[in-house]
Amino acid sequence: MDGGVFTGCARAAYEHAYAYAHERKQGGVPIIRHQDVAKRLFHMARKVELSRAITRRVTTFNMTNDMPALQAAMFSKVTATQHALEVASDAVQMFGGNGVTCEYPVEKLFRDARSSLIEDGCNEILAIKGGTLMIDPDRLTPTA
Repeated sequence: MDGGVFTGCARAAYEHAYAYAHERKQGGVPIIRHQDVAKRLFHMARKVELSRAITRRVTTFNMTNDMPALQAAMFSKVTATQHALEVASDAVQMFGGNGVTCEYPVEKLFRDARSSLIEDGCNEILAIKGGTLMIDPDRLTPTA
């Protein structure tokens, strides 16, 4: 259930960044008041929610059907791990130099998210296999 695990990773990175954006001041105001930080947080939250939605939908589908859809599980894994990397990377960016120190958890979340792209099958290969599973032989033109 990589989708669920790495949706959680993305959510944790987002929540740390969200809290930090309220605490850290730059130019006399919390950095969340800066347009770029607010925009970045919006997109981070969007990616967390998209990962959560697809993971929930795939889990529900595969648990309630006689024949689970392997390509759907791949949708969840690839989406959640890619979003986890992007959200964790944005969190590290928001923390600035502090983001790469072991004092802040976003550093570990970023490393975990990066590793997720290759564990249990790298996302590129899973996309190829998933695309192959989506072939409908009835729609293929017969070859001569």
